[in-house]
Amino acid sequence: MVTTHDTDDAVARRDLARRRAEELRERMRELTNGCSPTTDSVRQARLRAEQAAERARRAHRAAAERHREAGMAHLRAAAAHEQAALQADDRMVEAHQDLAEHHREAADRHEWAARCEDTEG
Repeated sequence: MVTTHDTDDAVARRDLARRRAEELRERMRELTNGCSPTTDSVRQARLRAEQAAERARRAHRAAAERHREAGMAHLRAAAAHEQAALQADDRMVEAHQDLAEHHREAADRHEWAARCEDTEG
């Protein structure tokens, strides 16, 4: 579910990206016109690189969290299908068991993806 907070975060990220793009265009114009790097421009570039790395780490952590949430939802769905299989007539037992297995496999894929994101972040 998308919340107002999520929307605000997306807007803030968009605005930051636009400002950064304008900074880069300005720096490119300076370099194209023969301006040498200054101590301040080098410091600014290092700061921007550190900020970008931190945003990437936060994005990976958030992605890992979302994968874990999705995995838990699949495990709940698998449990629901297993319960349904216990109460189903003979025609539906196998279908519920198959669906439960499908959800367990999806949960495993999400856990694997979360671990990958943990490694990246």
